[in-house]
Amino acid sequence: MFIRVLFLAITRYNRRMRGKLRRAWPIVKALLWLLILYLIGRQFARDLQRPELAQRPLHAGWLALSGLLYVLGLGFSALYWHRLLGHLGSPISLGVALRAYYLGHLGKYLPGKAWALFLRSSLVHGHGVSAGMAALTSFYEVLTTMAAGVLVAAILFAVLGADAGAGLNAETLYHLLWMEQPGEGGVQRPVVVLVSLLLFVAFLVPLHPAIFNRLVMRISKTPEQTGQLPQIRLIYLIEGLAFAAVGWLFLGASFAAALRGIVGSDWLLLDVRTARLPAIMGLSYVIGFVILIAPGGLGVREFLLTLLLTPELVGVQGMGTEDARATVVLAVLVLRLVWTAAELVTALVCRLTGRAAAN
Repeated sequence: MFIRVLFLAITRYNRRMRGKLRRAWPIVKALLWLLILYLIGRQFARDLQRPELAQRPLHAGWLALSGLLYVLGLGFSALYWHRLLGHLGSPISLGVALRAYYLGHLGKYLPGKAWALFLRSSLVHGHGVSAGMAALTSFYEVLTTMAAGVLVAAILFAVLGADAGAGLNAETLYHLLWMEQPGEGGVQRPVVVLVSLLLFVAFLVPLHPAIFNRLVMRISKTPEQTGQLPQIRLIYLIEGLAFAAVGWLFLGASFAAALRGIVGSDWLLLDVRTARLPAIMGLSYVIGFVILIAPGGLGVREFLLTLLLTPELVGVQGMGTEDARATVVLAVLVLRLVWTAAELVTALVCRLTGRAAAN
């Protein structure tokens, strides 16, 4: 149902932009960007007032590197989206695709998960890409990126996962379902591998060309449109998983750089704990994408990052469990600030380069 509503809403973009609405769109767009900047600024102000920021000295160089790695990690999904448009007969320049992707990414700060896709689609509409094609490829890229995140998590946890913590049983799964701590020491390898694989299958089913193409045909209005619809091929899905998987590795490296900027040299970069970070990031952020509301007001991503990362920090600088948990809370807060700042700087660069190219 969500796919149908999103697809139909964006494919009607042209009609709504005609006449008076077309003339009013620049004003609406400006107000939309102002709202995004306001919401980001408000979140920044709240985060900067958090007392956790005064707990440890922060190393700016490592945090800057974290932001750069984050932007590069997102770039792999942007590259896949650019290639997917070309595969489906709507090629655009790489610069236009990157600008639309990074600027559209700010839409995630608006309420609802569809704004980023809508903004991205509107930014490529004037470059020979129909609203429907932009919506189709954007939605497919997002789902593929999420699938790649839990695929990376399943592989890394299976190879490098810890054997300490709560085991695979009904009690552990019950606690995780209700976002409760299942016990001290996190969870064991079979638990996170199973959850990651189940999520991967859940994403893979609608992404499979045989199913996705049929869904697209069902939401198209007329037989004539159905005959003209481009078809997703299996090789496009495999390519997307490969691109996005590399991106998740960069996001894990970004988290490692942020931890190095918080903990210092005691956080070893060439260590199994660092190698597990892409898995922790992938599983936490994908579940946060899937689940809209967390019990007790606790963010799903923050809960899972705390659950999975706290055991990694126990023993670093002699930390106990409570100190490690407090450091994770600080790390998640710092990472959000760094990533938001990186998104704003990248969006500004994209905006400026876009104007320069237009002139």
